Amino acid sequence: MSKGKRLWLLLMALPLASAIKPYYGGEITIRLNEPASFQLNTANYSNLIFYSLIYENFFYLKKDGQIFSNVFAEYRYDSGRRTLFLTVKDNLSFSNGKPLTAKNIRVSLNVFLGSDLYAASRLSKTVKSVRFSENRVEVELRDDAPRILDMLTAPELVVLGEDEQSFSGMFFPQHWEKNRHLILKANPFYPGGRSYLDSVKVAFSGSPAPDLFLSGPGQRNDLFLEFDSGIYQNIYLCFLQGDIGQNTKVALYTLLKRFNEATGSRYRELHTLTADEESPISIRIKTFSQQKTMSILRHSDIKLHVLASLSSLQQDLEAFLRESNLKIETLFIDNSQFATFLDSAEIHYVLIDKIFQKKIPADEKISRILKESSFNLFNAKYLRMLGELDEARSSRSPELIMEQIARISEAIVGDGFIFPLFQKTYSLYVRRSWSDLEIDYYGRPLLHKVGKAHD
Repeated sequence: MSKGKRLWLLLMALPLASAIKPYYGGEITIRLNEPASFQLNTANYSNLIFYSLIYENFFYLKKDGQIFSNVFAEYRYDSGRRTLFLTVKDNLSFSNGKPLTAKNIRVSLNVFLGSDLYAASRLSKTVKSVRFSENRVEVELRDDAPRILDMLTAPELVVLGEDEQSFSGMFFPQHWEKNRHLILKANPFYPGGRSYLDSVKVAFSGSPAPDLFLSGPGQRNDLFLEFDSGIYQNIYLCFLQGDIGQNTKVALYTLLKRFNEATGSRYRELHTLTADEESPISIRIKTFSQQKTMSILRHSDIKLHVLASLSSLQQDLEAFLRESNLKIETLFIDNSQFATFLDSAEIHYVLIDKIFQKKIPADEKISRILKESSFNLFNAKYLRMLGELDEARSSRSPELIMEQIARISEAIVGDGFIFPLFQKTYSLYVRRSWSDLEIDYYGRPLLHKVGKAHD
C-alpha cells in the first residue's frame, strides 16, 4: 500500500475516532441512597456502588472472569511455597497525598480478615500469615490455593487509609449537603490513573435528573441503557432474644407485610432464605388478621432496630407505624456500629438486609447468612449445621447440598430466629451519552474509563 493511500485512510479514520473518544472533564450525576458515613459499609446495592467510588479494591473481577488491579504492579502465586507475592506500584498516594505503601496493604488485609463477613472468614481459613517489606506483600497460605486471587476480589477488601481524610478510590468527598447531594472530586493520586471525570454528584433525590440510577428491571427509556446488575436484595426480620412469644413474632411479621402492601409493594414476598427460584423448600409463615395483629401488638412496647442500609424505608415506615396507633419505635443503626451496639443494649427485634449475586451457589449464600446474621448468638446446633454444609459441599453432591440447605432453612425459621420478608431485584440505568461503562461481577459500574463522548 502506498504512503499516500495509508495517509488517506488515517485521515478518514480520525473523525470516527474523535467521535467516540471520551474527553477529560465533566461531572456525572448518580442517584443513590444517602450513606450514613464514609466508613465502609456494602450492605445494600446503593452502598456497594457508593463506597466503590471512594475506596480502591485490591482486585477487580469482571463479568467475563478477568481479574485486574490498579494497586499492584505484579501479583504472582507460587504454589510450591504456597505464597502470593504482591508488588505495590511505585509512588502511590492516598487522596490527601500521604504515601500508599505495602504496610497499608497488609493493615487493610488484616482488617478485612478480622471482620465478621463470610468472605473474610473463608479467606482467613486459607491465609496463614501476611508479611511486608519495602514495596512487596507476601501472603502465605495454609494449603495450596491456585484460585486465591478470586477470593481477593471481594468488594469489601479495599485499601484503607490511616485516617478519615485518606481515600484510595477514584474520587474523594469534597462537599456534603445533607438530604440533597454529595460532591466527589477526582482523586489526583488515584492508582488507576487520572479519571476522565472531574467530579461525581451523588444525588439523594430525583432532582437533578441523574445520569445513572438504580431501579427495577424493564423500565423502557430511550435516553438510558439498562444493565442487569446480577444481584438481588433480601430483607429479614430477626429476633435476637429467646423470650419473645411466637404470637408477637408473627404479629410483627404480619404488620411489616402490610406495610409493604401499603407502600405499593416495592418489594416482592420472599418465602426462603435466598431466592424462591433456587430454594429446595418454600417457607410459608401464616399471617394473622388485622384485628388479631392489632390485638397482640396493642400493648407491646416494641423497639424495632433497623440497619441504616435500609434508611430508604425510614420515612414511609415511621409514618405507617404512627398511623397504626401502636407503640412501636424505630431505631436506625449504622451497620458498621451494630456489633458494638449489641454489646451495650438489649435488642429484641431487628430488620436487616443482604445483597447476593444471583450466580453464586445457594449453599454459599446460606453460609453467608449463618455467618453474618448470627450476631454471635448462634448456638452449637447452627455451627454444627454449618460444618455439615461444608462437608456436603466437599462431597460435590447436589442432593446432599440441597438437603442441608432445606434443613438449615427449616431450623432457622422454625426456631423463630429469622423470618424472610422481602426481595428486590435491580437494574442499573445509564444515560446513553456516557460511554465505555462496564458492570463488574459484583454489579458495580466501573467508571475507570467512563467519560462523556465528543459530539
